[in-house]
Amino acid sequence: SFFSERYGIQARLDAFYKTADKSAIIELKSGKAYMPNRYGISNSHYTQTLLYDLIVRSVFHDKIEPVNYIFYSAIQERQLRYAPVVKAQQFEALQTRNQILSLERRLETAGNQDFVNIFRRLSPGRFPQIKGFLATDLGDFEKTYSGMSDLERDYFHAFCGFIAREHRLAKVGQEGIENLNGHAGLWRDSFLDKEANFELLGFLEIAENKVREEEPLLVFNRTDKTHPLANFRNGDIAILYPFQGENTSVLNSQIFKCNIIEINNKQVTVSLRCKQFNTLVFEEHTYWNLEHDMMDSGFSAMYKGLYAFAQSPKAKKDLLLTMQPPKLPENQLVSKKEDLTDEQQIILEKAIAARDYFLLWGPPGTGKTSKMLKHFAQHILENTQENLLLLAYTNRAVDEICEAIESIHPNLKNEYVRIGSKYSTSPKYRERLLSYKTEKIKRREKVKAIIQEHRIFVSTLSSFTSKENLLQLKKFHRVVIDEASQILEPALVGLLPHFERYILIGDHKQLPAVVMQNDEQSAVTKDNLRAIGLQNLRNSFFERLYKRCVENNWDWAYAKLSHQGRMHADIMDFPNRYFYKGFLKILPEAIGHSLIQKQNTTYSLPDDYQQLGKMLSRQRTLFFDTPIDQLSQTQKTNVHEAEMIGKLVEHYHEIYQKNGRQMTRKCIGIITPYRAQIAQIQEVLQQKDFDSSFITIDTVERYQGGARDIILISLCTNSLRQIDKLVSLSEEGVDRKLNVALTRAREHVVVVGNADLLKKNEIYFQLINEFSKDM
Repeated sequence: SFFSERYGIQARLDAFYKTADKSAIIELKSGKAYMPNRYGISNSHYTQTLLYDLIVRSVFHDKIEPVNYIFYSAIQERQLRYAPVVKAQQFEALQTRNQILSLERRLETAGNQDFVNIFRRLSPGRFPQIKGFLATDLGDFEKTYSGMSDLERDYFHAFCGFIAREHRLAKVGQEGIENLNGHAGLWRDSFLDKEANFELLGFLEIAENKVREEEPLLVFNRTDKTHPLANFRNGDIAILYPFQGENTSVLNSQIFKCNIIEINNKQVTVSLRCKQFNTLVFEEHTYWNLEHDMMDSGFSAMYKGLYAFAQSPKAKKDLLLTMQPPKLPENQLVSKKEDLTDEQQIILEKAIAARDYFLLWGPPGTGKTSKMLKHFAQHILENTQENLLLLAYTNRAVDEICEAIESIHPNLKNEYVRIGSKYSTSPKYRERLLSYKTEKIKRREKVKAIIQEHRIFVSTLSSFTSKENLLQLKKFHRVVIDEASQILEPALVGLLPHFERYILIGDHKQLPAVVMQNDEQSAVTKDNLRAIGLQNLRNSFFERLYKRCVENNWDWAYAKLSHQGRMHADIMDFPNRYFYKGFLKILPEAIGHSLIQKQNTTYSLPDDYQQLGKMLSRQRTLFFDTPIDQLSQTQKTNVHEAEMIGKLVEHYHEIYQKNGRQMTRKCIGIITPYRAQIAQIQEVLQQKDFDSSFITIDTVERYQGGARDIILISLCTNSLRQIDKLVSLSEEGVDRKLNVALTRAREHVVVVGNADLLKKNEIYFQLINEFSKDM
């Protein structure tokens, strides 16, 4: 792969040959040349090689002159065809690139008359020179677009603009706002800035080279020059390139797209996207750098989803737009589940009886996955012949779904299929992956047979969207989507019409999808869109649909779970009063839940034990005031908070030891808003010789859905302007970030920050007053 800032394009070449004095680009095509030009090459393929030529020359500063070819494998003669460089056609290709960029920028304002006219021009009659599949696609678009109602068209326009704005911000960031350069930060940010912001894992030395193997791996040793606190995690997608001095960047060499599959204090192992045949490049350089990558596939999927929505039958669109109520439920016999409360049993029956859709609002710890989804799947398996698709937003949630399915019966581990990458799947469930089940199969019919014989499929939404052709091979009657309140509308409205019935599970008082544009940019102004509950495009489809059901009294289509089995009552109290209006309750004792939700603390400590330790052992909720870090250059670190977190970890470790409790990975979790502060806390723990492998330190966004016995929160507050980024208010005024952070804790939650700054915010003012205790 290569990036070219000069031409504003990136590319992955199929084959690139390079020696000291020769180079060649070869593009591989599995078919034949369609309407070949005078070189015997399809025009689109020819343009592709012309752009590759420009990219490679710019990366190597015009020091090489590659020879370019197209290889057509489906023809018998002259398979390898020369593609000469014609400057005029290269400039024409760049002009097309610029026109595409111009259209993308104009797409950001979709909805104004100027852009609506461009949509209307997409007609085969206006482009008689276009033939074949593209002409068919144009005809389909014209028919679909002209067939939409005014409301549907306004909905389509609004989200086209929203996606385009998000895509641009992901690429180039927001100019002048804390130097957020988006993906372009790969070359716009300096080497020293990246190291200071913990965004670069540099000076890595190759310890083991397996790039020629079927699973192309590279194992790197960290060196003395490697920044010990660079913030990378298992599963991160990354860009690998050779270090050639502090002025180097991804623009100066070939790069390798990869996944980090294992990282520790000594080594980093990455899996390259493609097997490599030329190992010389790995022998030419001593040091290598890793930086974070991004993928465009999520934006493409949302555009495709919008268009699929537009092509859906009118009845399906009316349902999604809430122009029609969901059908009334049908009677169903559902056996009593002994491990469910009466409320859960009633809600399960409503979900099963729903004929169009059902919305399950489940606050933290209410058994959305472990109880409700599990029993729903069990009922479908045992009482119907239906096929069931189970989706979630994150891989961690998909792991939990797998655990719930297998808890129904041990034999069920062979009865479902998981879609996804082995690197993002818990080792416990990798044998359930479709890729694992089919890796030794050579015949297409056998792959189809495996797909047909399994009734349950499990996946993240993004993984399933990338394999949506499964919907052509298998009929799924129902889909259940967990974490639906974290998913934007365009990601769902094109998928849901494929199913007869769907269930969405979520909690819109927890964190929504991550959106880069601000509230004003994503606000909805058109009255007809606001009338269907679309107030802001950044809100989830789950939230809009749920509020519309409540507003219209469609009470057969939604329900709320109120009994939580995670938090001790003392921890539940604050979020329950301020975020859930007193709706949450402790699980009934008859269910026999194992958590000490009503008990007092049971730790025993010596009389002469330190006062801080005694406080931690006796109080479920605490706040500790810490100074501003005047020396923090970026304000995204606070050494005082990090040192306080270190003391807290130390004391909880001692308390556990003195009471015979084992410290495991499920015991302590640390939440902080910035990657830099994560690194600062890691440094403090390393100085104290703590094995940080049993502690997860992460942002609140990455913690959503997780839980720990003890949650420590470092708010990293050094200035008033940081308060705005610390808070994520819903339309109802709920601070969703704080809600998520507090509700991760089972037994203890301790908050650390600067009280004077935090008290400027009303909800933190209340929290500090209630959590602060005298030493």
